[in-house]
Amino acid sequence: MSQENVELVRRALRSVETFWGLLDEHVVWDLRDRPQVFDLDEVYVGRDAVIKASRHYWGTWDEYQLDAEELIDAGSSVVVIFRERARGKESGAPFEETRAQVWSFS
Repeated sequence: MSQENVELVRRALRSVETFWGLLDEHVVWDLRDRPQVFDLDEVYVGRDAVIKASRHYWGTWDEYQLDAEELIDAGSSVVVIFRERARGKESGAPFEETRAQVWSFS
């Protein structure tokens, strides 16, 4: 099952609709470790809330790009190391960050 999870994450990173389709009704998007995230709450709970918040977040950028650098099979989870690049829609300021996320599957 874990290799299947890695493939699900790979597909979700290529398509936002696939990503949203994977979200559980009770998904939690915890941003407390990212105080620099613009105009977002610290935690979102529920599929609809996460979709709305992610649309808002991505809508603040021009030239947005998300590249998975590594997908690590962790049993019922997948660790994603990715690089995020964008340019502020209003400011034109560049943004680049490499970080990790854990995607958990039940």
